[in-house]
Amino acid sequence: MANSPSEEPEYDLAVIGAGPVGLAGAVTAAELSLTAALLDAAERPGGQFYRHSHPALGAARPEALHHDWATFVGLRRRLTAGGLRHLAGHHVWTVVPAGPEGPWDVHAVTGADGGGPPVRIRARAVLLATGAYERQLPFPAGRCPGWWAPGERRRC
Repeated sequence: MANSPSEEPEYDLAVIGAGPVGLAGAVTAAELSLTAALLDAAERPGGQFYRHSHPALGAARPEALHHDWATFVGLRRRLTAGGLRHLAGHHVWTVVPAGPEGPWDVHAVTGADGGGPPVRIRARAVLLATGAYERQLPFPAGRCPGWWAPGERRRC
């Protein structure tokens, strides 16, 4: 991939993150005939919500581990339908305005460990869809911090 603006096309939209929100934003932009680049550090789309099991595990039905897998399959199908550039293995480290009136320069390093060559993607707009992790905190008997029944000893 090229580094100079004259060699790399300018996109209408750069999407950072290939989880559910990033996928939805990128495929919608492509379906609206916008040029879009989808950048993600992982090799496969899905993010933290639609994680992929390692092939060596031999999971017979990996989709059973996910909520609403059909939605992800639909987004993945739309991703491969065309009009969208999926840039896997791109670790974005900064987004800066290219000038006072735009566009934006998205800077990333490539490769599984980030040791590949740096790249710059230029886009008129940027969608940050870097995601989140679900974290459940276990509390005894389903009690939450700060709540207990009158006369009951606090359990948390």
